Amino acid sequence: MEKDEIVIEEILSGAKKLFGKHGLKKTTMEEIATAAGKGKSTLYYYFPSKNEIFEAVVEDEMKNVVKRIREAVNASLTAKDKLKAFLQAQITSIMGFHSFREVLFDDLLASMRMLIWIKSRYEQIQIDMIKEILLGGSQSGEFKEMSAERMNKMSFVMVTAFRGLHFPLSTELSELQTNEYFDEMIDMLIAGIGTDSIKKRVE
Repeated sequence: MEKDEIVIEEILSGAKKLFGKHGLKKTTMEEIATAAGKGKSTLYYYFPSKNEIFEAVVEDEMKNVVKRIREAVNASLTAKDKLKAFLQAQITSIMGFHSFREVLFDDLLASMRMLIWIKSRYEQIQIDMIKEILLGGSQSGEFKEMSAERMNKMSFVMVTAFRGLHFPLSTELSELQTNEYFDEMIDMLIAGIGTDSIKKRVE
């Protein structure tokens, strides 16, 4: 790892802890510099403003989430298992992101504009990953053949449906810590797009 990358990593690590504890508004550049073990001049060399550090922290978190999801999906063999892995890894990552996410909501209005483009990129990555799974399932005979247009629509619908499971996490974490919710959703999806042999296994 290059020296600049190490310094940036240390800055983001220190900033993440402060943002997770105090939020964007109450965290100062001086506090971030202290938490990272750097001088303020070093901080400003890499990040001209606190907002840019915040943006980099959020993007770094999203990259880590995508990496964990990708690893879980790649470790699964069947298309159905890949969908389950996608959902489970996503939920687990968001639960780990929980305390930081609460602060993001507190600072929502102040941070909304800078976060919109990161959110859009993250959602597109999710849609592309689901399309890969659907294409692989279609090619292996697990899923029905689908046109590119239908695959695009299905991917969007799935990501939207999966996202619906995230909202209860803020107040009812324990309720969604079981696999039955994941399995139920995947089974319903398979009932619609699976081939007859796959549907029989689901039933």
